[in-house]
Amino acid sequence: MKIAFVFCTLLVIIFSHLANAQNLVPDGGFEDIHRMQKGKINPAACTRTWQCPMDNGVGDSYNKKGKGHGSAPSNIFGRQKPHSGNGYGGICVRKKFIEYLETKLSDTLIKDQEYLVEYYMSKAERSIGSVKEFGVLFSDKISMGITGIGIPNRPSIENIKKHGFRKKIKWMKFSAVYKAKGGETVLILGYFNHKNVKRFKGYAHYYIDDVSVFPLASNTFLKSEKNINDTASTAVKSNTLPRLNESITLKNVFFETNESKLLESSFAELDLLVNQLNQFNQTTIAIAGHTDDTGDEIQNRDLSTARAKAVADYLIAKGIDSERIIYKGHGSSKPIASNNTLEGKQQNRRVEFVLSTKK
Repeated sequence: MKIAFVFCTLLVIIFSHLANAQNLVPDGGFEDIHRMQKGKINPAACTRTWQCPMDNGVGDSYNKKGKGHGSAPSNIFGRQKPHSGNGYGGICVRKKFIEYLETKLSDTLIKDQEYLVEYYMSKAERSIGSVKEFGVLFSDKISMGITGIGIPNRPSIENIKKHGFRKKIKWMKFSAVYKAKGGETVLILGYFNHKNVKRFKGYAHYYIDDVSVFPLASNTFLKSEKNINDTASTAVKSNTLPRLNESITLKNVFFETNESKLLESSFAELDLLVNQLNQFNQTTIAIAGHTDDTGDEIQNRDLSTARAKAVADYLIAKGIDSERIIYKGHGSSKPIASNNTLEGKQQNRRVEFVLSTKK
């Protein structure tokens, strides 16, 4: 199975119905805690949806509401702040056992459908070893009773770093596109001992946060290549040139109805755009907002401007220089389809961008 790590030349778009993409990981941020252990490490099962499939491992969850060893940011393994929210998960990799974090997806994966898979990982300070491989395994059933030597299977998505994932404190982001076999209902995350099946030497502990699986729109083509170096970095290492001076529609960017607030399901696609802008730092981007012809045109222009600005603000918050970005709202003045049908109106409600070289 070919796994494509997301270093993209973004988004060749054709018409399709918008689908409001949702994260298929029910609690990607380890926020939904149903019980706490006072002064002890909280196992992953303290959350409502996460668990550890090991016989002698528990996986961990940490939360700002926790106490002692199970709190965040300060706990038995370090002092990492959550990447977002109040909590995060954790796994230990030791000679006697290798832990994993496992959760049931909110929906079954569809055969040949592509999904954007992302998660954040941070090495705890009190780790004296490191792993060179980290991955995500999709399965059609919950796995239990796995022995301490770990899962000897090649994961569905595999991150490899020659000298190991050694950075402490800082959150590392991992992104990949996964083409489903069909029928997968479970995600398992951790170190997969599949090349030389033997006891792990040393000791390492990693924190995990903001795990997500988003279905990609069938009309979105992500030209990607596998990264086997530093998936922690947002800098793109592909040599593929971006498509310049061509208007491209962001089909997986969504807003609250009649508002300019971005929905969380937009972040995956916008992060891909951030990746490309980081890679090709001699480009500028022009963002254009559009509406259909429903309602007052002045309000439409204001709404389209606010939505274009929301996208620009997201890019700036992710570190893109504001001097590289311009935005404008056009209201309903530039339709790409008839406003006489619901489908046409849907196409006309859009945000587009054009990449150009710096002058």
